[in-house]
Parts: sequence; structure tokens; C-alpha cells
Amino acid sequence: MRWLRTLVIFDRGGVVATPDWHVIHESYVRSIQCIDFPEGAGSLTLRRKVKRPDGQWSRNGVVYLKRRFLEHMVNDEHWHAEVGFNLGNDRVPPVLMLYPGMESHHEPITSEFGDFDLVTTTSSGMRVAIEWETGNISSSHRSVNKLAIALSTGKIQAGVLILPSRNLYEHLTDRIGNIGELSGYLSMWKNLEAGVERGLLAISVVEHDGLTDDVEFPYLPAGNDGRAREGGAKRR
Repeated sequence: MRWLRTLVIFDRGGVVATPDWHVIHESYVRSIQCIDFPEGAGSLTLRRKVKRPDGQWSRNGVVYLKRRFLEHMVNDEHWHAEVGFNLGNDRVPPVLMLYPGMESHHEPITSEFGDFDLVTTTSSGMRVAIEWETGNISSSHRSVNKLAIALSTGKIQAGVLILPSRNLYEHLTDRIGNIGELSGYLSMWKNLEAGVERGLLAISVVEHDGLTDDVEFPYLPAGNDGRAREGGAKRR
């Protein structure tokens, strides 16, 4: 798999210029480049999507890609997987206003954010979280929002979302998150910088190495939940 580019959405306090960030970036880029198919081939080749006679598309699943990334990050780069994101029990809801009475209101916080895909702490104490996004597009939005909140509360000092290019998206399960669909929201997330004391928010874009039309070449296997299940139904 190819790493295409890393977009720094904001960098509060010069994190991007630190040796820690350089080490972190090199670490996860190595893991991206280790994702190959077939396994052991040294590059990621995907079978091109094909429209079937029934009007539906045959595409690649996404579970394999995330699994390979996490395996390399944990086993070779020594990151920690599926680590809980806990803002603590002392969170204060924002002051809102009720209409039409106009009185102040605190809406109780009743939801949690779930685990980060990967976390690590550098030798100098910088805490970093990564979200690998090959879920649906709404999942991509949640991931960026979760990283931004963790940065604003000081729980992490660097947050990274990794997601497909538009070209890769075309050959994966329908409605998977991709940089093309998130591009219109980048200015909104950049405006969150003012609420961060020190931290970096970045998006790294990845892509396949090549495509094949070989009818004997298998598609990447699909998962059994969410958009994968829906896509699987379309493929049958």
C-alpha cells in the first residue's frame, strides 16, 4: 500500500517540527507500506470493481486492510491497540439555552467515544492516537471529532486519521470514508485549533499500488457488519 500524503489540519505549539512527530510519522508510514495483497507479494494489488449484470458492483472488502495495519503496528512498531478514550467523570456540559424559555441548560453527557484504534507515548511523554478509517463516511467524521476532543482536553498531543484516497475508495465497499468526501469539512476542523493548548491534528491518505482485471484474482474479503454486510448483500 502507498502512503500518498499527510495533511496537517492544525499544529498548535510546533508539534510537527519535533523529533517525536518525525518518529511517529515514520512508524505508521512503515506499517502502511507493509500492507500487501496477496500477502507476501510486497505490494497491494486490488481487483478492479466490476458492474454485474444485475446492476450491482463487485468490490473489495476492507477488513483485511485494517487487520494488516494493526498487526504491523502492534507486533513490529509496538503500539497499543484498542485503547479506551476516557475524558473522566468531571466533564462539564456546555452552557446551552432552552427555547422559548431562554433559560440556561446543561444537557447531560450520556455517551462515550469508544476506543482509539492505536495509541502510543513517546520517550518524551507525547501521547499519540491513530484512527484507521475504512468504516462508512459517518464513522470518519466521528473519528476526527474524537481526535479533536482528545486534543482539546489535553489527553493526546497528536491525533491522526488514516483513510483512503478517492481512487482507492472506488474499488472498496460502497460509502467507505475517503478524503474526497471529507475535504469540504477541513476548514471546520482547522478552526478547532483555538481550543487546543498544544497539539497536532493530521489526516494521512493511502492508496493501493495497482489494479488488475484478472477474473481469477480474488477480491479482498468483506466483513460481516455495517456497510460490509450491506455491500455483501449487493454482491450476491
